[in-house]
Amino acid sequence: MELPLKESRADVAYRHLKREILSAALAPDAVIDEKLIAQELGVSRTPVRQATGRLAAEGFVRVLPQRGTLVAQLSVSDMEQVYLLRSLVEPVAASLAAQRATSADIDHLETCEREYLEAYEVVGKAPDHALHTRFHVAVAEIAAMPRMTRIVRELQEQTQWFLAVRLAQGRQVPSPHSHHPLIEAIRAADAQQARDLSRTSILTSRSKILAGAVPDAELLLATSMAVPLDELGAR
Repeated sequence: MELPLKESRADVAYRHLKREILSAALAPDAVIDEKLIAQELGVSRTPVRQATGRLAAEGFVRVLPQRGTLVAQLSVSDMEQVYLLRSLVEPVAASLAAQRATSADIDHLETCEREYLEAYEVVGKAPDHALHTRFHVAVAEIAAMPRMTRIVRELQEQTQWFLAVRLAQGRQVPSPHSHHPLIEAIRAADAQQARDLSRTSILTSRSKILAGAVPDAELLLATSMAVPLDELGAR
């Protein structure tokens, strides 16, 4: 396997393993065979071990004595927390994006949206949830707050992972939804509309995906709606 320019062997191993986990090619509780992965990538076990260390820090794998390194599990309770945090962060990112987007930014969002929807039109092909993550990260990038972008990426990847696992288990996942209204709100520099659309979309997705979730999370999400996002988005 040819290594990309300016990317270390540990980076290659990290991206490979993360891609396998997020796509559910490596299922929750699956043992990660460092020797086999190293052979597949044409590297030593050291960069693979470094990669699993990074993934453990991000919560994607866990290291257990006598059992080795396993893919982590993602519970419904975990996803309640993910949706709570998304409902707090992504509306602010959308609001800021509406205030700061350039015409080039809008073009990029439209490209992300088109490729996301087109991927679902391929018959017999599993949905590529990574393209959904890409769109929302692109919105956050326009907001020009790198820390926020990292948070959005992490939360979107957790959602992407959860949906991929459900799909691999033969369970239903939501159909693709258009982000066109959000793009138009950002194009129009309508920060309020962008924020509202983002929040509504998150709560709608949560209700579709997390039926039967822990009751306490209802209170958490109700609380999140009371956070003064208008003040945050205006900064």
